[in-house]
Amino acid sequence: MLLYEGEWVRDGNVFYFEGSKGKGIEIPKTISYKELLEVVHHILKLDPTNCFLSMKYVFNANIPTSPIQLTDDGDVKFFIGLNYTNGKLHIPLCITVEKRIDNHNQKSICNSYFECHMSFEIDKELNGDSMLMHKSRNIHCDSVETLTVDGENGPRFQNESLEGYKVHDWNMNETAINEEDYRMNTNPTSDKQVTQIGSFRTGSAQSAKILTMIDTSDGFIHDSPTIIEDVANERQNMMQQPIVSGISDDHLEEHQIYSSKKELQRKLYMMALKRKFEFKTTKSTTKLLLVECFDKECKWRVRATKLGISNMFQIMKFYSTHTCRLDMMSRDNRHASSWLIGESIRETYQGVGCEFRPKDIVIDIRKQYGVQISYDKAWRAKELALGSIRGSPEESYNTLPSYCYVLEQKNPGTITDIVTDCDNQFKYFFMSIDAFLAGFHTSIRPVVAVDGTFLKAKYLGTLFIAACKDGNNQIYPLAFGIDRHGSIEKAVHKVFSHARHGVCTYHVGQNLKTKFKNPAIHKLFNDAAHAYRVSEFNFIFRQLEMIDPRTTRYLMDIGVDRWTRSYSTGKRYNIMTTGIVESLNVVFKNARDLPVLQLVEELRNLLQKWFVTRQQQAMSMSTELTMWADGELHSRYNMSATYLVEPINSKECNVNYAGISAQVNLDTRSCTCRQFDLDHIPCAHAIAACRFYNISCYTLCSKYFTTKALLSSYSECIYPTGNEIDWVVPNHIRDKVVLPPKTRRPTGRPRKVRIPFGGEGKRTSRCSRCGQYGHNRKTCKRLIP
Repeated sequence: MLLYEGEWVRDGNVFYFEGSKGKGIEIPKTISYKELLEVVHHILKLDPTNCFLSMKYVFNANIPTSPIQLTDDGDVKFFIGLNYTNGKLHIPLCITVEKRIDNHNQKSICNSYFECHMSFEIDKELNGDSMLMHKSRNIHCDSVETLTVDGENGPRFQNESLEGYKVHDWNMNETAINEEDYRMNTNPTSDKQVTQIGSFRTGSAQSAKILTMIDTSDGFIHDSPTIIEDVANERQNMMQQPIVSGISDDHLEEHQIYSSKKELQRKLYMMALKRKFEFKTTKSTTKLLLVECFDKECKWRVRATKLGISNMFQIMKFYSTHTCRLDMMSRDNRHASSWLIGESIRETYQGVGCEFRPKDIVIDIRKQYGVQISYDKAWRAKELALGSIRGSPEESYNTLPSYCYVLEQKNPGTITDIVTDCDNQFKYFFMSIDAFLAGFHTSIRPVVAVDGTFLKAKYLGTLFIAACKDGNNQIYPLAFGIDRHGSIEKAVHKVFSHARHGVCTYHVGQNLKTKFKNPAIHKLFNDAAHAYRVSEFNFIFRQLEMIDPRTTRYLMDIGVDRWTRSYSTGKRYNIMTTGIVESLNVVFKNARDLPVLQLVEELRNLLQKWFVTRQQQAMSMSTELTMWADGELHSRYNMSATYLVEPINSKECNVNYAGISAQVNLDTRSCTCRQFDLDHIPCAHAIAACRFYNISCYTLCSKYFTTKALLSSYSECIYPTGNEIDWVVPNHIRDKVVLPPKTRRPTGRPRKVRIPFGGEGKRTSRCSRCGQYGHNRKTCKRLIP
C-alpha cells in the first residue's frame, strides 16, 4: 500500500502524518531491488533520469531508530524477511524523491514528498509465491497536491497499472496501525530552523512517529537531516540503558529494559510484596503489559511494551506515587504465590545438602515481608526453587548424551557410556575421567574396591563406585556407574576374568552376626581374617569350628582365599574392606537426591577440587615416602629396635624376638611373617635386617608409597564442562533420546538417614547452647543461668 500527499503535524516531540490516497500492489516475495525500483517509478510516473529515488524504512521498535536505506537485493531480501510475522509486514517503506540538478552538488526535492506504507500479507491464492500489498485498516484519503520547490511543480500521480502487477485504490477513514509500533521520542537540539513537511497520524489519540524534516537554512532536504541525528543520538542513549534482571531490589523507573515480560512481571510482583500493596493486570499481550494499583483511586500504574522483534520489554510510562487506602491492604498478599516465593528463596538452595524446610520458609516470609503463607505453599515454593536450579529429572536424562560428549572433549581420554533399551529408556551409565585413569595406570595400588549406594531421586537406581587408595592411604576414585540392578560379582567374572575377586570382611562379619547370634564368633572371625601367618590362621579357625561348626562351613563356602590375608593369592596391599567406597558414600550422601545429570556433575566437581588440593599437598611433602607411609615405617622401625638379627648370607637372615623368629630375604622382599609380602612396606623384621646390613629401608618400599608416585597420581587436571548454553554438540549427539527408566517407588516414607558403615564409628553430638554432649540445640532442656 502506497500512501502519499499528507501533512505533517507536530504534537510535542511526536510527529504524525495525516493520510492520503492509497495504492495497493501485488509483488513476488523474491522481487529484486531493481525490480522494486522500477515498480515504484512506473506507478508514481517518475523519470529515473530526472529524479533520485531513495527507499528507506524505520525499524519496528519502540526506541528511536535511524532510517535504513535499501541499496541492493540483499537489503530488500532482509527487509522482507525481517518483517514477516504471521504473514504480515508491519514496517512501512518510506520513499523520498529528489530531483537531479546538473552542475550542482546539491539535490533539490522533487515535486512531491510522500510516504509509502506497505503492509504485506501472504496471498494464499498464489500459494505463497507472491505477497498481496493491501491496507490493513481504513485511512482517510484526499486529493493529491503538488509541492513547489524552486518554482517548479511536480507531477500528479495517477492510478495506472504496471505490466505484471495489480494496483488497487482504496479510500480509508483512519488507520489502526499498532499505536506503539512506530513511537519515537525526539528532542531536537539544533539551532537551525526546521520546517515540517508532513505528518503521519493514526486514528487514535496516541500514535506512531516516523520523522522526516527539511532544513530550511539552505532550502534542501538532506540524507541525514539535523532532527534525524538527534533521533540517532537518543537511540544510542537508549541502547546504552542496561538490561535489568533479578529481583533483589524494588527500584523501578521509566526506560528500564528487561530481558522478557516474565522478568518484568517477576520484578513487579516482588516490588508489591516488599512495599505491601497489590496491583492488577489490565492488559497483557505479547507486545504490551499494563498494570495498575488494585485500588481504583490510586494512580500507580506501569506501561511496558515489547522492543521490536526481540523478547525484551521496556517501561514506557511509570507513575510511582501510591495513594492506596489502608483498608485495601490484606494479610495474605495476592502476589505471594509459590512461584514468586520460590524465586526469592532459590539462592538459599544453591549447592548440595542445603536444609531449608517448608516451616522455615513460612517463618522467613512472615519476618521478611509480613505475609502469612500456608505450609503447602511453602512446600510448593521449595519444590519450584529446587526445580529451577536442578531442572527436571526427565530433562536430566535427555541431556546426558550431550554432557558426556562435552566432558570427553574437555577431558580427552575420558570414557563414558550410556546404554538404553529398545524403547530408549535408560539402563546403565558409566564414567571414568582421564585424570583417574592416568594416575591409576602409573601410580596407584592395583586393588579396586567396588560397592553401590541407593539413589533417592525421582527414578531411584544404584550408584556404583570403583575406588582405590593412593600412596598416602587416601581414597582415589576410579570410575562411577549408575545401574538399575546390582550385579557386581557377575560383572567382575565377565569383564575381569583374570582378576582376583575378594570380599569385604566387614560385610562377611555382619552376616555372621545375623546368622549365628554369637559375639565371640564375630571376634574370632576378624582375628582369622587379619592374621598374616598361615599357622596363626589355622589356630583361630579351629577355635571357630569348636564353637559352632556351621560357622566354618559358611566361611569355607565363601572361599578362604577371598577373605583372609594368609591364604590370599593376590596382592591386597592391606585393603580388607570396601570402607573406602563407603567413605565416598558418606561424601556423596546429599548428592544422591539430585537428578542424574546434576549428580554426575556434582561428582566431577567434587573430584576436581580433590585433585587440586591433593596435588598441592603432595608438592608440599619433603619426605621420600608419603606422610602416611613414612609414619607406618617409623612405627615399625621403633618396634625393631630390640630385634636380634642372625645372618644367613649377604641378603638373608633370621630375626628373633621374644622367642619368635622370622626369616627375611631382602632380595625377594619377603618375610615369613607375611606382613612384608602383603603390605609391601618392610615389616619390623625386615627393618632390623636393613639396619644390620646397612641398607636403606626406603628402597624396599613399593613405588606406590613414594611422594613422587603420589604427585604423579594427581598430575592431571579435571576440566569443567562449562555452561550448557555454550556447549557445541553435533546434531547426532544432541538428537539422541534418553528417557527415564521405568521405576516404581516403594511404599512408605522414604528413608532420609543413611545407615552408617560399621567402620565409621559413632560421633557424640555436642549442644551448641549448653555445651553438654548427648543432645543438640533443638532438644536441649537445660536451664541457662
